[in-house]
Amino acid sequence: MTTSLDILVTCHGAIVAGGTDAADNVYRPGDWPTQVDQYPIIKMRLIAEDRQQLARSGPAEFLTVATVRIVGEVSAPVELDNLGATRAEALLWRLKRQIEVAVVNSYPLTTQIQQIVSMRSQLAFDSEGSTHLAGIQTDIAFEFYEGPESFAPPDVDDLDRFNLAALPPTGLTVDLSQP
Repeated sequence: MTTSLDILVTCHGAIVAGGTDAADNVYRPGDWPTQVDQYPIIKMRLIAEDRQQLARSGPAEFLTVATVRIVGEVSAPVELDNLGATRAEALLWRLKRQIEVAVVNSYPLTTQIQQIVSMRSQLAFDSEGSTHLAGIQTDIAFEFYEGPESFAPPDVDDLDRFNLAALPPTGLTVDLSQP
C-alpha cells in the first residue's frame, strides 16, 4: 500500500542519499525562509494529488498522481564582469541535475511508483545586494496504484473476543455467547 506521503518521504530520502551539493540541507515541508549561511539548500513538499477511478463498479481502485515540489536554492557573491551571476547559474544547473539523477535512479522510489509522469522546472535569479541568488522549482509527478487495501477500514477486535473476566465485577452479567 503506497500513499502520496510515502512518495514524498521516499523522494526526500533519495535526494539526501543522492549526494547533492546541498548535503544534509534537504528539508520537508520546506516552507520557511532561508538564512544566508544555509546555501545550497533544497526544500520539498507535496503540492497535489489527483486520483482517477479505474472502474465504475467493484472495489475502490485508483490511479493516483502525486506531485512533489522540489525547490533548490544557491548563492554566489557578486563579481566583476557578471561572473557571480554566471557562477550562480552554473551552481543551479548542477543542483538541478543532481536532484533529477537522485530521484530517477532511486530504487526504493521506483518500487513504489508505476512511472514518473512529468518533471517541470522553472528557474529564477536575483542579484540584489552583494549576493546573486538563484533558485529552481521542479515539480515531479509520480503515478502509482492504490487498491482496495488502501481504503479498507481499520481492523477492530470483535466484541465476542472481549475479555469481560479481566474487568472488575459490576453486578451486571451479560451473556455474549451466540445460540
